[in-house]
Formats: sequence, structure tokens, C-alpha cells
Amino acid sequence: MIDRYQSLNPKSKTALYIVYAMLYIALCLILILPMIFLEDVFGDWYGIYEIVTLSILAVTLAYVIAAPQIFYRHYKYALTGDSIDVLRGIIIIRRTMVPIERIHQVEVTRGPVNNMLGLADVDVTTAGGVARIQFLDVPVANNIAEELNRYINNIVRERKNND
Repeated sequence: MIDRYQSLNPKSKTALYIVYAMLYIALCLILILPMIFLEDVFGDWYGIYEIVTLSILAVTLAYVIAAPQIFYRHYKYALTGDSIDVLRGIIIIRRTMVPIERIHQVEVTRGPVNNMLGLADVDVTTAGGVARIQFLDVPVANNIAEELNRYINNIVRERKNND
């Protein structure tokens, strides 16, 4: 197990930039297309809609540019002998601690962007929900999943032996 906090792979910033850029393009289409095609519908309110739309897009663009760097700096994870500890966040920093003995399932997932960059996430399911360690190199994610599964199997064997 890893006893100290680990940082993310630098490729995680690239993955976040790609995802945020796709979302930003979708937001641009959602906000700008009505401005282009429905100018007559807005009437006197067109100028206000235009100012609000451009303001929203400017603030969102600033977030898209800054967020991956901040996320990368704040995201840390650690695996100790008895828990998984994940620190993450951009505006609000969250700390998620999951006792290993409470784990029901461990899953390695790879979406299209992560797959393209050779990254994967480890999803840890407990009765209380799912904890996720994101943007790991695929071999690291597989090793963590295998190690957690071994640890869980040992706990189950010990409990059966004690019963």
C-alpha cells in the first residue's frame, strides 16, 4: 500500500482540458444559436441577452483555462493499510476517506478521453456510495485494483476463519 499522498499524472491536465473544451463548445452552441436565429423573438431584450450570454461565456472560459491546473495541484490520493484517502476539488476541496474493510467492489474504468491518453479511474464501491481515484496510468490503476481486491479477500478469509 502507498502510505503517503500521491499526485496525479500530468496527463490528467490534458484530459481535463479536452473534456472542458468539449463542454464549453456545447455551452457556446446552446447560448449563441438562439442569439443568432431568434433575434426577432428577443425584441428589446436582445441586447441584454447578448451581454448576459457573452458574460457567461467569458467567466466560463476563464474557469475552463484555470480549473485543470488547480484540480491537478489539489488532487492527491493515498492508500494506507486500512483506508483510501482522496483529496480533490477546484473551488471546494473535499476529502474522502473510505475504510478498506467496507469496500464491496473495485472497478477500473476508462472513458474515451482517458483511453486516448492511457489513463484510467479506480471506482471503489461501498454501501455508502462510490469513491473514485481519477486519472491514473492504466498499469497503476490495475495494480491498485488488484491490491485492494487482494486485501479485501484476505479480510474475508480471516473473518471466515474466525467464525
